[in-house]
Amino acid sequence: MIDLTDEFLQPSTGTICYWPTHLDSPVAGTWSITIPLAPFSADDPYEPATFRPGTGGPELVTTEIMLDFITLPADTLAVLSQRTFTFPVNYADGYIDGSIYLIAAHCLVNVARIEFGPAAGNQISATLDAHFDFDAASGIEIRNRTAVLRTALRLEVGQPLSSPQAPPKGAEPV
Repeated sequence: MIDLTDEFLQPSTGTICYWPTHLDSPVAGTWSITIPLAPFSADDPYEPATFRPGTGGPELVTTEIMLDFITLPADTLAVLSQRTFTFPVNYADGYIDGSIYLIAAHCLVNVARIEFGPAAGNQISATLDAHFDFDAASGIEIRNRTAVLRTALRLEVGQPLSSPQAPPKGAEPV
C-alpha cells in the first residue's frame, strides 16, 4: 500500500468548461473541470509500489482529475470570480462527479469545496478541497487521502459533437 503524496499531485493548468443551457444533453447548464497532473515515473504503471516522483522512467504515468456535472449559479467566469462554493460528496444530490484514472481504474474524487480567485480574460485560479477514494476502486493499493489542489483554469465553452456532414448533391461517396 502506498501514499500518493503531494509530490504526485502536482496540478498543471487545467480547463473549466461551461455547457450552455440550450444543449440537448444532461450536461446542459453545468460546468466541468479537468486538471492534468504532472507525469511521474514507474517501473510498471499498473503497480503502485513502483511509483516515484519525477520523469526518469522507465515508464511515465500521466493522468488527470476529471470533475463533471458541477452546478454553479453562473454561466461566465466573471460571476465565479472571488467566490467559494461547497458541495456534498458522492452520491448526495448536487455532488460533483469526480474521478482520476490510475492503474486501469476510475477512482472517485470527492470535491467538497471550490474557491475561485480573480478571473482574468479566459482564465481563473481555483483552490479545490478534494478527497481521493481509492478504496472504491477495489484493490489498487493506494491509500485514501485528502488534498488541497491549487491550479489555474482556462475557459472552454462546451460544444455538442457535430454529426457527419452529408456529401453535397451530386458528389460520389468515397
